Amino acid sequence: MKIKILIAVLLIAAGFFIYFQKENLFSPAQVYIPSNGLKQGDTLLIKIASPLSEGKITGEFNSKKIDFFQTTGKTKAAILGIDAKEKPGNYILIINYPDGKTIKKEINIAKTDFATTELLVTKELQKKGYTSQKIISNIQGKEALILKKVLGVYSPEAYFNKAFINPLKEIKPVGAFGTIRKTGSSTLQHLGVDLDAKTGTDVFAVNDGKVSLTQELPDYGKTLIVDHGLGIYSLYLHLNEFKASEGKLVKQGDIIGLSGNTGYSIAPHLHFSIKINGASVDPLVFIKTTQDGLTNR
Repeated sequence: MKIKILIAVLLIAAGFFIYFQKENLFSPAQVYIPSNGLKQGDTLLIKIASPLSEGKITGEFNSKKIDFFQTTGKTKAAILGIDAKEKPGNYILIINYPDGKTIKKEINIAKTDFATTELLVTKELQKKGYTSQKIISNIQGKEALILKKVLGVYSPEAYFNKAFINPLKEIKPVGAFGTIRKTGSSTLQHLGVDLDAKTGTDVFAVNDGKVSLTQELPDYGKTLIVDHGLGIYSLYLHLNEFKASEGKLVKQGDIIGLSGNTGYSIAPHLHFSIKINGASVDPLVFIKTTQDGLTNR
């Protein structure tokens, strides 16, 4: 029997929902996009009603495989990241259903106008041996290699099944995601968000996962990384103290560290980052997108 496909677009305050509705066991598909459209650094969330019979739902976006996980409700979901440096333009979202049918939808990615500032090195940091060139060399060299090795491990199963939460009780951004920091002819892009936090403030695991790194690095300071599965990682930098060890399984809300001022840090704060299969995304937008798409739905 010919299967009818209904594509409807719905705009509401909480986000932009695209419904791909099919008259079979695997409907509907919902794509959650921030209400102002999709741009560099954003997060894309897809939800599909769980099949009433066994069958695997697969997909592809921007030539990357989409892996779905079971949520707390009767749905499957997938989370995709739009890297801060992704080329703006139109991309095709593909969803393959177990019955052999395929849905395709064009999604536009817009350019984000990230702010540009000077790379600041205070006199206090200079006394500790920091220079702008040394900072860039460390971050783009040794520290990049360490993070690449850790973040390159792909866990095929999700440790989590619900929306992500904030890493601090109070969220007060003091350093925006994506800011380009310049010094001479060199630049660094701030691929996380800096959150105001006094030294010793509890830092929480934003979701269930496995601690994959606890190490003090020259510029990132005491760094803790949690693997949430399916290529999703949360990173917590400049900590004063680790409260979880490598290899430990943590639950959402567990205290995994205390915020601090270690490494290249001008004042006590928490640098918080999210990586999705290598894509650097705005962590606060990421959390809101998962909460819009996965909380009580």
